[in-house]
Amino acid sequence: MIGLPVVMLALGCAVIAGLAFPLGAGEPRNMAVSLIQLIAGPGSFDGKRVVVTGYVMLETENTAVYLHESDAAYGIFRNALWLDVSLGAESHRAQFHRRYVLIEGSFNARRRGHLDAFSGSLEDIGRFELVEARPGPLVPAPH
Repeated sequence: MIGLPVVMLALGCAVIAGLAFPLGAGEPRNMAVSLIQLIAGPGSFDGKRVVVTGYVMLETENTAVYLHESDAAYGIFRNALWLDVSLGAESHRAQFHRRYVLIEGSFNARRRGHLDAFSGSLEDIGRFELVEARPGPLVPAPH
């Protein structure tokens, strides 16, 4: 009879410990954030792995991810992050240049790219994937 309460107590402690310290809690995780969050609060994300989506330019002195296509068109560099990527082959560049792209990388608030013009940089880039526009018109949610 004493065995059952001890097992129940041990099981309860294991469940509580699992909730308090989830498996992999010490492992770095990629945070999905907006470019606005990175630009407005760079210190909060410096050195962290992040996932962002933005408008990508892949030019010699303008290799960056912008908040919006118009920011790239008007050269609003502070609304962008420098991308630490190789321009690579022309076919690779053409696939992503002037397109919206999902990017995973490490945010560096101190490194600001060409002429120190950008609001930080993304380094050690892992994912670099095209984001397609949603089909059809945007429809407001029903009330």
